Amino acid sequence: MSLLDGRIALVTGAGRGIGLAMALRLARDGATVVVSDIDEAAAAAAAKMIQTGGGTAASIRCDVSDPAQTTASIAFAVQQFGRLDVMINNAGVVRVQPFLEVQPSDWDFIHAVNSRGLFFAVQAAAKQMLTQEPLAPGRPRGKIVNVASIAGRSGRPMFAAYAASKAAAISITQSAALAFAPELTVNAICPGIVETEMWRTIDKQWTEHDGRPVGSAWKDRLQVIPMLRPERPEDLAGIASFFSGPDSDYVTGQSYHVDGGVLMA
Repeated sequence: MSLLDGRIALVTGAGRGIGLAMALRLARDGATVVVSDIDEAAAAAAAKMIQTGGGTAASIRCDVSDPAQTTASIAFAVQQFGRLDVMINNAGVVRVQPFLEVQPSDWDFIHAVNSRGLFFAVQAAAKQMLTQEPLAPGRPRGKIVNVASIAGRSGRPMFAAYAASKAAAISITQSAALAFAPELTVNAICPGIVETEMWRTIDKQWTEHDGRPVGSAWKDRLQVIPMLRPERPEDLAGIASFFSGPDSDYVTGQSYHVDGGVLMA
């Protein structure tokens, strides 16, 4: 018997990067996974990977900046598989700009997904989960996992709007945990410097602004990692599975750093 047998999980932004690694891990641990992504083809390909590996999966296109689409994706999961046990809110966006150059449109673009979108995704998942019986007596009715960032823990002058959105994600996690305990657990994961398309975007935008060679911002950031290597999406999959399963039933409201030791607080 696998750790997540019988659980239905929905992972947003799961067409690539961190979300894909989490979706694959949950499936490997026995969960049925609904892959959600704004890129419909990437979502379908991720679901196909799970199915090819012997798991059960479905996919749906979803732009989490539109709460109605998130609600529809949850309804799709329930229609397909009968319930929703795990919601992983991973979808996120970033722009790199000096503080004085951030425009209202930049702020709105980032927060529409990373904080506003996340808030209403948590709300929609909770509304569904609270209607369900727990999988076993005394257990939570559902698990919500938000992907925040260590950027939400301190100032980031070159991506201040992004850092603010991730601070909001941590705060939303805590508020939801208090609102829904003991029926649901709500936790967050705070990645560090992850080797993904998002960090390639950060490096490109940062180095263009500074007039440096592409790759130099990434190289600089690697110097601060005590584990002496960049973080990989797979490094975040285990904690996602933990927060999704029974071993975390007494853990809620926590925002857990998985960053190779960059922040130790």
